[in-house]
Amino acid sequence: MGERIEALIRIPLAILYAIIRDVLGIIVGLIVIVQFFYTLILGRRHEGMACFANQFASLSYHMSRYLYFATNEKPLFGGPGWENTIPCDFKREDARRKYEEIKDSFENSEF
Repeated sequence: MGERIEALIRIPLAILYAIIRDVLGIIVGLIVIVQFFYTLILGRRHEGMACFANQFASLSYHMSRYLYFATNEKPLFGGPGWENTIPCDFKREDARRKYEEIKDSFENSEF
């Protein structure tokens, strides 16, 4: 697909991504409030809520990269999606391994 067509496709996708991000943002905002009180009362974070917020942050990052013309990978539509997240720090060993894989892929990629 040519760059001109790709640029035109970003307009309706930007609207769709804005809707998705806003709806998820409201949910994550509520999760942050609940997570705050959960952590305050129990002294630890809830893993499920933390991972959901992490997935939202990662998806937002991928959407922003696409909308700012940093990449042509369409998030959710053939590119990185909800399951392609930057590692959460709950399982530190897994997170460290995934971080090193991501770091190595960036270092080995051609720009």
